[in-house]
Amino acid sequence: MLVLRNWLRRARPLLLGAALVTGIVACGEELESGAACPILCAGQNLAVFDTTFEAVIFDSTVYGIPGFGTEGSLYLAHRGDTLDVRGVVRFDTIPSTYLSGLVDSAITRVDNAYLALRVNATGTRVRGSVRIDLFDVDTTEADTVKAVVQSLFRPDRLMGGSTFDSAQVKDSLRVTLNNARLLAKVTAKQRLRLGIRITAASGAEIDLGSIEGGATPILRFDPLPEDTANVPLSVFPSSSTPPNDVVVSGDFLDYTIMVAAPPAPAGTVLSVGGLPNKRAYLRFSIPSRILDSSTVLRASLQFTQQPNRSIDRNDSLTIVPEISVANEDVTDITRATLLLAGFAFDSLRVAPGDSGVRVLEVATAVRQWAAATVDSIRQQRVLVLRSTREGTSPFELHLSSREAPAALRPRLRVSYALRTSFGIP
Repeated sequence: MLVLRNWLRRARPLLLGAALVTGIVACGEELESGAACPILCAGQNLAVFDTTFEAVIFDSTVYGIPGFGTEGSLYLAHRGDTLDVRGVVRFDTIPSTYLSGLVDSAITRVDNAYLALRVNATGTRVRGSVRIDLFDVDTTEADTVKAVVQSLFRPDRLMGGSTFDSAQVKDSLRVTLNNARLLAKVTAKQRLRLGIRITAASGAEIDLGSIEGGATPILRFDPLPEDTANVPLSVFPSSSTPPNDVVVSGDFLDYTIMVAAPPAPAGTVLSVGGLPNKRAYLRFSIPSRILDSSTVLRASLQFTQQPNRSIDRNDSLTIVPEISVANEDVTDITRATLLLAGFAFDSLRVAPGDSGVRVLEVATAVRQWAAATVDSIRQQRVLVLRSTREGTSPFELHLSSREAPAALRPRLRVSYALRTSFGIP
């Protein structure tokens, strides 16, 4: 007992010192304060300023991302008259001969023809049963025009189809093709361009693999069904038009067309996500006293969500902010919205039908803009808000723009300290 008392007597000054240091550190980490009001910690010169202001000087909703034919998947949807998204896959080169033994023989029969499709579970929702129909959408007309292609989804052009219940829509699907109609294409050495449409009494969404996503649709058929040793032919997508542009013809290998979609919001509203996909572009102006002469400790983008009750208002989507790396010479906001740093520094999960103030932490962006001013890099001070499921989800966030009433406009809250407080010249 005497030893314990002696130890406590010697240790008391050390314990008090440790407690004092802990108190000072905790004070230094307290960032909350009134607008532009300093917080002073006893025994140190650190002054932390907290200010909230309207920093967005320009904003816009940007359409067309991802670009035509560059989608990471073929997202198909059917929600009555509200949402109708279809797909097209081109097989412009189909073999008219097959190798049997060492002999190349002409194809005169076709059996067990089908279109093999991979299913992405994340974006797929089927209630009850769903019908997948395949149409011949080849034409001598301008089939790069959506209205022309859309008009070819009709009964006289039906090439096949299959019905699946919800338990079958997983991993992969085989959609049956009409053998006789495919044989007619093969023997005439014609191209096959398949339109894919889904229908369901309760609505359905099926996210299919695409070439860009590494899970290409494949056409398969057996030219010699009586030969069990013969391997069925597998045909991969190909596009022969336009003939002198490999990039554009590649975009037409597989793509989606929007037949019906919810109307775009009107008025002072920005949109993120949805179909067709949208991104929000926000350009900022931040005082030089924050960027040039201070250390940014925390920065939050505060915006007001507006309710969107067009489709599944209680479901959810995830929004992420990214920095545009475009310099000030880039005047096309679509290009600036595409030129992103490639990483998201925060995320926000919301239900489209909700409303109220939402917050994204954006200190990473503000610090980068501050560093760019020091390094004389003419980088735009732009944040891009995007959905994590671009082009594969109908869910869409609506938020008030800078043109909205003052109480609803986006704001930036910044906590910062003057660099001289840390002894930085």
